[in-house]
Amino acid sequence: MKMKSKAWKTVGCFALLCVIVAGCVIMGKNTTVAAVTLPVGEQQPENSETVRPEAGTVPETDAAPEESISGSASVGKTYSVGLYFRSNGDGTCALAGMGSCTDVCVLIPPQSPAGDKVTEILPGSFADSIVGAVELPTTIVGATAASFAGCPRLGYIRVAAGNAAFSEHDGALYTADGSVLLYCPVGRTAKSLTLYAGVKRIAAGALARCDGLESVCYAGSTAEWHGVIVGDENNALYGAKLYFNKS
Repeated sequence: MKMKSKAWKTVGCFALLCVIVAGCVIMGKNTTVAAVTLPVGEQQPENSETVRPEAGTVPETDAAPEESISGSASVGKTYSVGLYFRSNGDGTCALAGMGSCTDVCVLIPPQSPAGDKVTEILPGSFADSIVGAVELPTTIVGATAASFAGCPRLGYIRVAAGNAAFSEHDGALYTADGSVLLYCPVGRTAKSLTLYAGVKRIAAGALARCDGLESVCYAGSTAEWHGVIVGDENNALYGAKLYFNKS
């Protein structure tokens, strides 16, 4: 896919993107969206020709965004082309797969070409792809670690400012208030992870297969850390060295 050259502006914490940011900069131009919406229950066809409806620019549906816990801000953007969506039959839909999209940095549109509001990311939507970074629009309210399963190159998740369900910190996905770490990308090039200061729980599988993780920084004390609930399948956390910012 040929991309236009205009870089997209960002005001967030992209210092740790390294190689990922080079791909994301290419994504930040104003083009159009083309995607396929699947009816309820229909699976993404294998080895089938992608049907492309007439492309149309998809605007952000939310007004002035609020700053997230990580300082995310809205940017002029163009959404990824060729993604598969599955309609819920009620005016909403879910991202179901990459379809014909070959973007390294995926900007999920807030609305499908069929007019459905994109509210969810289904499990395995980025499986076996070359995706290195994903941005969630303000409309997404449903996503778990399973949504990003099978995507070994994914190194960064960004949440559009104004999203009421999610936020990001140090490239990882949290609940909006930062109290729950939901998913840490397995393709992060950084060997360390800084947890959001207000984290209270690490969801099951949030750090699964983060084998390159060597250190974790927690803003609280050792005593406060013992109050953090850690779910199953987070062995990478126990293999990393834990640093505290409070004695």
